Amino acid sequence: MIKSDEIRIMFVGDISLGDYYTSFGHGPRSYAEFRSPFSELMSTLNESDFVVGNLEAPLTNNNLDLDDPESMVLRGKPEYASLLSNANFKFLQVANNHTVQHGKAGFIETLHTLERHGLIPVGELSSPLKVINVRGTTIGFLAASDVPDNTDPSQECYQVLNDEFCNLIKCSINKVDHLFVLLHWGLESSTKPLQYQLNYADKLEGLGVRGVIGHHPHLFYPIFQKNQTIIAPSLGNFVFDLCWDHRLIKSGVLDVTLREGVIDWQVWPVTLNMNGALPEVTSTPKSPQSLELEVDLYNLGKSMKGGQLRKLIYFTKNFRYGNRRLKLKFIFRKLLERTKLRGIN
Repeated sequence: MIKSDEIRIMFVGDISLGDYYTSFGHGPRSYAEFRSPFSELMSTLNESDFVVGNLEAPLTNNNLDLDDPESMVLRGKPEYASLLSNANFKFLQVANNHTVQHGKAGFIETLHTLERHGLIPVGELSSPLKVINVRGTTIGFLAASDVPDNTDPSQECYQVLNDEFCNLIKCSINKVDHLFVLLHWGLESSTKPLQYQLNYADKLEGLGVRGVIGHHPHLFYPIFQKNQTIIAPSLGNFVFDLCWDHRLIKSGVLDVTLREGVIDWQVWPVTLNMNGALPEVTSTPKSPQSLELEVDLYNLGKSMKGGQLRKLIYFTKNFRYGNRRLKLKFIFRKLLERTKLRGIN
């Protein structure tokens, strides 16, 4: 239960309400036709004032072709926005390398769809500070990405992590009581944050940012506190059908409580079940150690080597499920691309 003198915010990782290539017909998009992906976590998420996440796949019907794998991949239905609002989401980061996956018009449709459902997108290009007032306390959100984007190389739809963004943070810090910065950054192949991420987080802590919340590596990194700043370099996947490595389905909910002059937090361990479509809490929340002020949930190992082989094995074992026609088209195109490349070389 939320007390009148505190504000409770929950942060989660990457959300894709679409199907990945390996899961056409049995990924989150397909699962959500019958049941909310957030159903097992509804009671937990509703304990907060609101929830914040990274919307990794757009919610759009722009240029939709049900028989084309490239048109279907990582595409959620616009009506799925209601699943997010019903699960107590309020702010969704859209500055990432997949939100323009299905065109600029699809990105714009996603923004409008979120807004119609009372959801606030964060990170559009030239977007001002997004602010919410909770019982007299103002909380602001900014978002940016530094990940190269294959579908939008110019990155003209969303905010890029650059000097301009850093200046925006500096100008925004004194406009709210608490400022959270959401960043899409790092490397998918890295099992730990890169040094530049830690350096940037230190810089934001020095400015007085309350939280640095990261996404993109698809792995749940350790979370730690420095002075009055919470640093979560990567919150991993939250609803995502990247299931060929057990580390990709281990996640958590960062649960932050703000009181006057005090910040408390804990982490709910989560596992993604039903092919990545159903996050479920696996144990009681973990609080930071009194001295280290860190929560480290999982052993991520030294590297993600062998990922392509694990993906191929997973795809082969699950080929019989879902939409085999789309999967066959995807494989055929991949083989054709390799044949052409060999011919060129």
